[in-house]
Amino acid sequence: MLGTTSLHPGLEALRDGFYMLDPEWRVTYWNAAAERFLGVPREEALGQVLWEVNPQLRQSPAWEQLHRVRDEGAVREFTASNPAGGADACFLVHAAPIEGEGIAVHFRDGTEELKLNERYSRLIESIQDGFVAVDPEWKIVYLNRIAEQLLRFPRQRAIGYSLWALLPPQSPEIAGAMRASMQDGRQRRLQGITPEGEIFEGRRFDLWIYPLPGGGISMLFDDVTERFEREKDLARLAAEAQEASRAKSRFFAAVSHELRTPLNAIVGYTYLLSSAAYGPMPPEAQRAADRIGICTEHLTRLVEDIIVVTMAEVGRLPVVPAPVPLDGFLPDALQPLRFQAEAKGLRFVIQVAEPDLSLETDPNRLRQLLLALLSNAVKFTSQGEVRIEARAVQPDASEATMPTGPELHPEAVEIAVLDTGPGIAPEDRERIFGAFEQLGDPSRSDSMQRGTGLGLTIARQLATVLRGRLWVEER
Repeated sequence: MLGTTSLHPGLEALRDGFYMLDPEWRVTYWNAAAERFLGVPREEALGQVLWEVNPQLRQSPAWEQLHRVRDEGAVREFTASNPAGGADACFLVHAAPIEGEGIAVHFRDGTEELKLNERYSRLIESIQDGFVAVDPEWKIVYLNRIAEQLLRFPRQRAIGYSLWALLPPQSPEIAGAMRASMQDGRQRRLQGITPEGEIFEGRRFDLWIYPLPGGGISMLFDDVTERFEREKDLARLAAEAQEASRAKSRFFAAVSHELRTPLNAIVGYTYLLSSAAYGPMPPEAQRAADRIGICTEHLTRLVEDIIVVTMAEVGRLPVVPAPVPLDGFLPDALQPLRFQAEAKGLRFVIQVAEPDLSLETDPNRLRQLLLALLSNAVKFTSQGEVRIEARAVQPDASEATMPTGPELHPEAVEIAVLDTGPGIAPEDRERIFGAFEQLGDPSRSDSMQRGTGLGLTIARQLATVLRGRLWVEER
């Protein structure tokens, strides 16, 4: 029998309690911490049967656990009450068999640790996600209420159960991620996974895998089936809305084309009336014919704008690329705007940085784009100048640029329209590209002066069709 402390100097230094029992339950060793925790001096404990030293053990779960250690030769970990510490006090006990000598029992005060674990447990139980923790041997050490419901397995039976016995074998993606986290200790996340197996019924989950400090991993999984179904519904509705928008655009394009024929007739006959082709008219009739001509021209421009917008939306706006030398193209294409600007007393300046600057694009679409921009600049500039500048720039790899080929330079071309008008507030610089968006007082009724609000919409769509980009900035 071991009854002296000299044989166990390391055990005497422990802050935790430690004692040893022979096969007949007699105490063979009792360290100083055991004296302190259990309130029994070493001299009174040595050589005595444990149940005589601590009679309360007979009525506690520790009695059964210690007998299983002796009879089955298995290591057991359990909690035992600590009457000296109060109603909630307890010990965390580790009992192991010693071959030919009996049992070694190591215990420590686990009151605060168990309280902390209980708080964590309440927290984990309160979340609406499933939570499972396993040890390094893949034995389940914790399973919360949501996980219990999902796996359809009582948690009392699950504790100590192998995770692989519950996880469907047809889920290699999940198993691979868990094994990788167990091996390298890194967090992982899987999104929208659909585990195989009858218990999951085709549901989708987001899965987070976290390594545990003492070894093992924990898994948090969120059932996102309803979210995925909502996203599918939203995608379907978006597709239906896009198709409805395309149908609307096709309808407007068809109607606008049909409007051209009667409008052309109205324009032609109005011109004949105004030019006295059918004879002179009274002054009142002449003014009426002139007014009809102005309104018809405005309506014609509106129809043409709608045709461009709708054809661009449905992807049917034809583009015929050709070499465009800007030094000659810009003055010719912008001549009508020069007349308008000079009629308002504005300077109209065209500046091309290099004489041979050119690009490969559709000249008709480029003309439409520039006329839309310059019309706005001239309309909203009351004094000063309207300037257009063209120069070669190095394209940003992230931007859409004109196509290049063996006969073309790898540079992009930047065409800037500058004016001395009132400017555009930063918060409006994207809004102005929306269809029918107009700055200023919306209550004004002189729509022919204010325009349709489609000019900049058309300009941006044309820029996109020509594989370019259109934006507003302050210089």
